[in-house]
Amino acid sequence: MAIHPEAFEVLFSSENAWSSQASITVAITCYKYGKVCLEALDSLKRQTEPVINIIVIDDKSPDDSVEQILPWFVEHAESSKFGSLSLIRHCNNSGLSKARNTVVSQVKTPYTFVLDADNLVYPRALSVLRQAIENSGCAMAYSLIEVFGGKSDIFDNSVWIPEKFSKGNYIDAMALIRTSVLHELDGYRVMPNKFGWEDYDFWCKMVDHDLTGCHVPQILCRYRSHPTSMVNTETYEFVKNKLNQIKQDFEKHHKMKFTF
Repeated sequence: MAIHPEAFEVLFSSENAWSSQASITVAITCYKYGKVCLEALDSLKRQTEPVINIIVIDDKSPDDSVEQILPWFVEHAESSKFGSLSLIRHCNNSGLSKARNTVVSQVKTPYTFVLDADNLVYPRALSVLRQAIENSGCAMAYSLIEVFGGKSDIFDNSVWIPEKFSKGNYIDAMALIRTSVLHELDGYRVMPNKFGWEDYDFWCKMVDHDLTGCHVPQILCRYRSHPTSMVNTETYEFVKNKLNQIKQDFEKHHKMKFTF
């Protein structure tokens, strides 16, 4: 099945002769995170994966995020590290799910790595995850995650256990996913009030279709903790006040019974 994008404009696009060598497209969603998005992009320059593609979508940020990001694309357009670079912008603010889906609709590589603009990856992240997904045959691969910024911690993204998802999410959105699977499962669902949990909902879709994820017990990704993040604002308040509504919504869309 095809994922249909929201209306968007192309702000920058380049493709080099070696773009066909890329197996991975990094899909970055940005909303008012222009400055930290540059850090995310710089972490991709240091990847040991020989060639990667990057698509950044700005979800109609009301600030100068695009103006901050655009020069990076111009500067790196001919870098041997990148097969293709694209910076696009939604014509209207549409939320995280639709932003991710718009990016996925443009991906041409076998694998898509989902990265929010305020997070980072260590140099070996993409190559190790690609090897894991190829060797395991799984639908996606994910690693342990280091928390930095407002606090220091480790996300214990543990081994894939389908039954465990009934109690809540325990795997972060930062993962390498087969692009074909993203299309087959219709991408990310728009959640009630756009409160978050898009990644959790997608993992539950995988469980519904008997698909599995490959756990890599290495710290390959970095999650930025800060008080203005979506998790600490919209998501926290909505979950606190509407948990029963969320549970009913999940049970409407998935096969399992939830106990969160």
